[in-house]
Amino acid sequence: MSPTHPNLTLVPAFAPEDARVRATRQLAETRRRIALENRLASNATGLDVSKIEKIASPHLVLAGRIAASLEGAVLPPERRQDLLRFSKSIGVREFDASLVIAVIQDRVRRGESVDDIVGPLEIITGRGRTSGLGNLGFVTLGAGLGIAIGLATLLVQWLTNV
Repeated sequence: MSPTHPNLTLVPAFAPEDARVRATRQLAETRRRIALENRLASNATGLDVSKIEKIASPHLVLAGRIAASLEGAVLPPERRQDLLRFSKSIGVREFDASLVIAVIQDRVRRGESVDDIVGPLEIITGRGRTSGLGNLGFVTLGAGLGIAIGLATLLVQWLTNV
């Protein structure tokens, strides 16, 4: 092997190898490596989709489907399109679905478990965010008390001026 060209291999001149034979050997080696990766990936822990579908969050259901669709840490394009269509059908925006895909793939690439994915998905699902409607009761109570105090003040002024 040449230090300037690491992908080039030297072939002895006395035993020339046919290009077809080399290609066949390379293909066999590639298939062997892919089979090894698939065996290693099949032993990885994944999400139990049946347990997750009982949870109300569509993001978690989508995460389970994504984990089941991965080939190692790779999501083939046709499966990605199917998952994006599925996400629309359960009410998850395409952008959020892409984020869920990225989170699941990243955890698999780093060798982390995808069994407990609730924490990382809270950012996407928005459970931590509160809407303005949560404080509506306090605002209504304050406005009601303000009006009551104002009316009581007017009543006292009217009674004292008579």
